[in-house]
Amino acid sequence: MIGVALALGALLFHAAAASRYGYFRDELYFIACSKHLAWGYVDQPPFVAAAAWLAGPAGYSLLALRALPIVAAALTVYLAVRLAADLGGGRFAQCLCGVATMLMPAYLLLGNTLTTTSLEPLFWTLATLLAVRIVRSAPANAPPLWAALGVVAGLGAYAKYSMALPIAGIGAGLLATAERRVLRSAYPLYACGLAVLLLSPNLAWQAAHGWPFIEVLRGDATHRPELAGGYALEYRAWLANAGAFSAEQFIYTNPAAVPIWVAGLIAPFRLATLRELRFVPIAYAVVVLVALAFGAKGYYVIGFYAPLLAIGAVALERVTAYVRATLFALVVALGLAALPLSLPVLPVDGLIAYTKLLGLTGRDRTPPRLIQPLFAEEFGWQRLARDVAIVYFSLPPSLRARTAVYADTYGDAGALDFYGPRYGLPGVISSQNNYYLWGTRGYDGRSLIAIGATRTNLLRRYYRSVVLVRTSAEPYKWIVEGPAPIYLCRDPVAPLSLIWPHLRWYGA
Repeated sequence: MIGVALALGALLFHAAAASRYGYFRDELYFIACSKHLAWGYVDQPPFVAAAAWLAGPAGYSLLALRALPIVAAALTVYLAVRLAADLGGGRFAQCLCGVATMLMPAYLLLGNTLTTTSLEPLFWTLATLLAVRIVRSAPANAPPLWAALGVVAGLGAYAKYSMALPIAGIGAGLLATAERRVLRSAYPLYACGLAVLLLSPNLAWQAAHGWPFIEVLRGDATHRPELAGGYALEYRAWLANAGAFSAEQFIYTNPAAVPIWVAGLIAPFRLATLRELRFVPIAYAVVVLVALAFGAKGYYVIGFYAPLLAIGAVALERVTAYVRATLFALVVALGLAALPLSLPVLPVDGLIAYTKLLGLTGRDRTPPRLIQPLFAEEFGWQRLARDVAIVYFSLPPSLRARTAVYADTYGDAGALDFYGPRYGLPGVISSQNNYYLWGTRGYDGRSLIAIGATRTNLLRRYYRSVVLVRTSAEPYKWIVEGPAPIYLCRDPVAPLSLIWPHLRWYGA
């Protein structure tokens, strides 16, 4: 009952706040992808596009668009409590891990935004729960549990390919401990085969298109400026990233909850009752090391924390009542204090005032600003469409009819595709990620309205005239980007169909 109650609370919490701000950059891209349903996309598996497609009948309202992440956030809370109960945790352990999971800043953000990472906590927690049950159950119960793990791995990969990380980590953890005994049957191979079979339509799409996701990863790596600066600079950059990565684990999980998940890492090596779970902290360590080796962002391992909170809460149930009460109070107090930074519970100007009160912005006589990057990415999109329409309709009708609207990033393109029709704009073209595959919409490229600054130098190579005609500025986006330049490009060196392959850009 504790898990159900807390899950329902999380569900209502997220639903109430889902529509306060606007569409996140990636959500607008996913809406565009939902209008071109496929088994795969250049930069992602198809789940997010399918989720956006399901929101279509509701007019892509924010609540409908974010319905599945909201449900996933609630189910993650339930699974964390369920795992604590499976491990013998009483009411305190279940309440502590459930509340810590529900108020975790990273999970609040992911549960209120449709991204490829939104379902990671759910699938990673479910995979860990199934692995724990495989280790702790009788051999006769193993076949259905292994089959379930294979299904979870396959479905999780449809949300994000990083699902391979916890599966590999769990496998490494089992091999490194006495629990390797569960790998001695054929069932793990069957589970892997089932996962690959489920994912095969997506793999076939990637293969048919030349494995573009690998090019996305390569493109992300080549855009790191440190790579061009030699080994010494790259090593220093790696150390800096490792430091930031480590600090983010404290911020993303709520500093007051850190002792809980740290206890989850230590307890299996100290407590006989949790000894069978040593593979879980080893799996976490493996995934963290892989993430650090590749210079990953801090949220790449966020899916592991709900299981660690459950294990840690069970271990901490044996401490004194005073310590338990203090820890629980701190988790709740700090979680609620940080809530406006993770969930849009305040109007945006109220959030800015709150962060100014906390001393996070408006210091040294500088104006207070919106400092939450994800929230900042939810503003300015309709303004951008309006500003582009002003440029578009300022053109003579004969020129306007053959002028394409080109956005250099998928975010701007998605925004213009979504908001553009209400201002009379035609369909947008872009050369980034899946927009590149959707082509030029028949435009010959003799006249082009180009939005964004990342491709400007490349456009100047293929257009003899590239003139800045307007900028679109959104004050709330100060933390993530400056004003968006809008150019009028004329007199191309070749038809757009020949230029197009040179504009292709796969990456984030």
